[in-house]
Amino acid sequence: MERNEFIKSLGLGMALVCAGSCLSACGSKSNDPAPSPPGGGGGGGTTGATASIDLATQLTTVGSFVATGGVLFIRLAAGNSTSSFVATQAACPHQGGALNWIQASNLIQCSLHASQYTSGGAILRQPNDGGTTNALKVYNTSISGNILTATIV
Repeated sequence: MERNEFIKSLGLGMALVCAGSCLSACGSKSNDPAPSPPGGGGGGGTTGATASIDLATQLTTVGSFVATGGVLFIRLAAGNSTSSFVATQAACPHQGGALNWIQASNLIQCSLHASQYTSGGAILRQPNDGGTTNALKVYNTSISGNILTATIV
């Protein structure tokens, strides 16, 4: 078999494999408002559960953020009072994409379809894929020593 024939024979098979992979990865929107992303990050976790971080090592600067236990923790201001922080669900309600704090724009943005939210969870921009999203869940926080805890309700 000539090289060109071999490449042509692989071409159709590879195209089918790639197309199948792409189509299965681009499934339709789930009815679950907060599907769990890989790794168990989850949109909201279990009711009554908590997620905590250590302020001695995390969120040490204004604008920093970290996601753990299905919660996105954001430092909005200096100081270690609860008003300096916000805690929201860590997964986008649209399709479960990871949420990130964009300090320069003072907003939360989805990594998948660029939905945008205020730090209070309100929708600023719908997803860029033509879908719709819901407001983010915002959790109550408390501080004990250096531990910031969000209660998932």
